[in-house]
Amino acid sequence: MSETTLNRILITAVGDTACNDDAKLTFQNIVNENPDLNLFLGDSSYEKDAICFIDIIKSHNGLKEKTIFSIGNHDDKEDGSDTVKEQLESYFAITDWTIIKQVGNLYIINMDSQDPDWDLKNKDQYNGVKAKLEEATRLRDVEKTIDWVIVMVHKPLYTLKGGHTPERKARDIYQPLFDQYQVDLVLHGHSHNIQRTLPIKYGGLDNEPIVTALDLDFSQDHGQIYIVNGAGGREHRQFTEPKNRWTPFIYDKGFGYNLFVVQGKKMDIFAKSNDGKVLDHIKIEKKNLGT
Repeated sequence: MSETTLNRILITAVGDTACNDDAKLTFQNIVNENPDLNLFLGDSSYEKDAICFIDIIKSHNGLKEKTIFSIGNHDDKEDGSDTVKEQLESYFAITDWTIIKQVGNLYIINMDSQDPDWDLKNKDQYNGVKAKLEEATRLRDVEKTIDWVIVMVHKPLYTLKGGHTPERKARDIYQPLFDQYQVDLVLHGHSHNIQRTLPIKYGGLDNEPIVTALDLDFSQDHGQIYIVNGAGGREHRQFTEPKNRWTPFIYDKGFGYNLFVVQGKKMDIFAKSNDGKVLDHIKIEKKNLGT
């Protein structure tokens, strides 16, 4: 493992901001963390154009270059406009909404839930994700240049009800891949709250997921931790169903973001509110993964 992979890497993640004062505070808090990478989980301005959102990013020197953008339904014509999408593509120099990014020992796959074929097996995005996961597996298990695999996509495969429901059809085709290739984290926006699951594997279309790795040792066979953060500032929607056994943390009382602190084979995962409180904190580790 190269020396750079052992250095501390900070990543922030949030979605569904709009351009109000709460959104501005979210981004100020993110900038204050001084992240190496900022994962934006979709739904930016909630306006007919993206100018106000781009202005917020411009007000923070260097944030644009650190941001990976996962397109949401308010970022294109589904619930926004073609203008929003075109302006985002121009400002962030996006030519493909499905990209990979390797930072140190992390391998990040960005998916596009606005692709009309995204939840269909053997279509371009599915095949592309599978190829990227095969590459990640080679880098992790053979070349040993990465330790962590993260997927980000706006619409959630798992979410408690509270404005939106899970993308069950997409979950049916992607989670078996995530299980096979040992993805560690899957990050979503869309639902205007914050949620975190235990590590879970696919249990079947109409079955509960299978909880794995309760000791949070990700060097053993494990499922993925699913994190939803659509609490960037637009609004917070209250849950309409109780916590289930595989989702120990939920928050619908305010705005905030997630912070990931990676040090080699250890990762601390935080949910933070905009008033500075740590709402949730867990540590996952790859204890027995060779270097």
